[in-house]
Amino acid sequence: NGNAIYNTSHPLLERLVGQLEVEAPCPYNSIPYDYRMSQMWVEGTLGIVPELAPKIMLNEEGENITLSNNVDMFKKWADIWEKEDPFKYTPVIHNYAATNLIPRHLGPEYIIHGAKLYSPWNPTKSEVTLVVSEWFFDRSLHLVKNLDEKDHPFSEVVIMVPPVAGSHDDYDEMTDVPVRTQHRGAPDFMDLCEADIRTEWFMLTNSYHHVARHVDLMFTPGTFKPVIPFTPATYPFCFKFPYCKETVNLAQRINPGQDKVIQDMDMLYNTEARNAYCKEWKEENGEEGEELYKNQQRRLMFRKKIIGPPGPTGTSYYAWLVREKKDSIYKMTDRSLYGARPPFVKVFAKEEKLDGMSEDELAKRVGMTLLDNSTDCNCGTFETEVECSDSGIGCIWRPLFESCHPPELIDGGEPICAATEAPTMAPTMTLPLDDTESPTAAPSVEGTLAEDDPWYSSMFKSREHDGTTTENNSTDGTTLMADDDDALFEEPDSAPAQIRKLQADTSDPYYETNRTAEQRTDTFEESRHDDVVLTAIEAKTPSQAMKLEADTRDPWYERNVNAEKRVPPSREPVHTYITTPSADQAETLSLEDMIQEELKLEAVINRQKLKKEKKSEVISQLHKEEMHYQSEILRLEMLLEAMEMEAKL
Repeated sequence: NGNAIYNTSHPLLERLVGQLEVEAPCPYNSIPYDYRMSQMWVEGTLGIVPELAPKIMLNEEGENITLSNNVDMFKKWADIWEKEDPFKYTPVIHNYAATNLIPRHLGPEYIIHGAKLYSPWNPTKSEVTLVVSEWFFDRSLHLVKNLDEKDHPFSEVVIMVPPVAGSHDDYDEMTDVPVRTQHRGAPDFMDLCEADIRTEWFMLTNSYHHVARHVDLMFTPGTFKPVIPFTPATYPFCFKFPYCKETVNLAQRINPGQDKVIQDMDMLYNTEARNAYCKEWKEENGEEGEELYKNQQRRLMFRKKIIGPPGPTGTSYYAWLVREKKDSIYKMTDRSLYGARPPFVKVFAKEEKLDGMSEDELAKRVGMTLLDNSTDCNCGTFETEVECSDSGIGCIWRPLFESCHPPELIDGGEPICAATEAPTMAPTMTLPLDDTESPTAAPSVEGTLAEDDPWYSSMFKSREHDGTTTENNSTDGTTLMADDDDALFEEPDSAPAQIRKLQADTSDPYYETNRTAEQRTDTFEESRHDDVVLTAIEAKTPSQAMKLEADTRDPWYERNVNAEKRVPPSREPVHTYITTPSADQAETLSLEDMIQEELKLEAVINRQKLKKEKKSEVISQLHKEEMHYQSEILRLEMLLEAMEMEAKL
């Protein structure tokens, strides 16, 4: 290990360093020197030869490099010095590289490598309130009852409950911390802004979590700024999760250069700053976020649901602070480099999934039994060494930090639990009261289609078009195209059935929700032509209608023309101009021909508008990506400078 005390006069160290010099030109030089010396000793004592990456084993010509076999030499060294145990462990030195610590985490060591030491929470400086979002099942009682067993900074707890939920008067019997209930006057996703806070700072969680055994809030020494972990807004950490991507998009409305994602439950909110941020957020997006996407109606038209936070978040709160130049109250630390310890642990993961489903969704997705037979795979829920060791899923206890971790966090192996959640999660869940059935069944269209067709129905496609539209607008359809960042959700059963029927009966393709923009313009000409001709026929007598059909110059609508002679759909119909009029012929185009020409011109103009809008969207997206790349390059340059400064120190 590089964090070691070396005896420069020991003959084994001389041989190990000499071998490093011999291996300088070969692929072994790609391995750090301290780790390579450990490999030599393991190779001599256990006979295990290290494996190198295939790309490292190629020379400049792309041919495989053959390494010499040094097992026998290393074994001789082991035979000479193995009995005196040349590698010894000492508590004098400890490696805390890339680790944020407070004094509680330190052991008996005298020499510390790589630690970033911060100050713990000082209760004499300020107080912290804990806000708990609750719904209908009193799961927050689990958090309250176990609160006194935890090491936490909270001087008060506020339970946010629905307006119709009852409150408890016996909280003082469960904990010594003052607890009060606040009934919501807005949706649950507005708890961040609606909570009545009487202290300078507060944190946010929900009833599916409980407080961690140690809530290790960190602060900078002297200035006492809260240390807040963030996740880089990059594809591996954020953008491959639709929810996280949308969280950053919304935050960039406030601060276009926002490149940090802050989990809602990691942020230590300043009450005064929260009040100013929420006031502006409501002015911009509405009291309940109803105008959050008011300027993105086109985007909503092509999506059934946008996956993202419907209310304020810790990320947008920090974006507002940066824009207002008030972010200096925090010290931000990259959790992808230095890690972070969660202040809250989820203990009701299965219940959270069940509570968010309606009865129909529950029966459809889990069959009412699947989740009952499943177990939570989370080492963080085990808070003692005995519970961690007896977990049955391979969790490992770390006595220094008094925490339970999955084995891959220690040895870098395969994860024992599948990670499927986005880095930033809102506590909002679907309430059971929202899962109501539609009060009126959808009117049937069978009676309309079963009517006797009039004598002229075979000449037109209006009946076929109307029936197809009715099928395509059913609530079970999933023909709507979505971007790669959005998943398709089924419409809730509570959607008014009358709206669907109106959409099914309309003959205008611009009001059909299951068509894309190209499909709308492609079918625009056909649908409008059917409507116009059908109206004209209904206004005339049968004899006049037959004459109208005979006068048309479009062979597509002539019944006596073979399919081979009809004009292909991709070509425009050819109209014949009569240059020598007779008594039975007109000098100009018929009314139907002029209408068709007008509609074709309108369709061409609409196509041009759509192409122009698509080009504008592509250009706008390229500008956004350019800003992301620039911010990422700047972050890496700053990180490189910091590493160089540390190396010099």
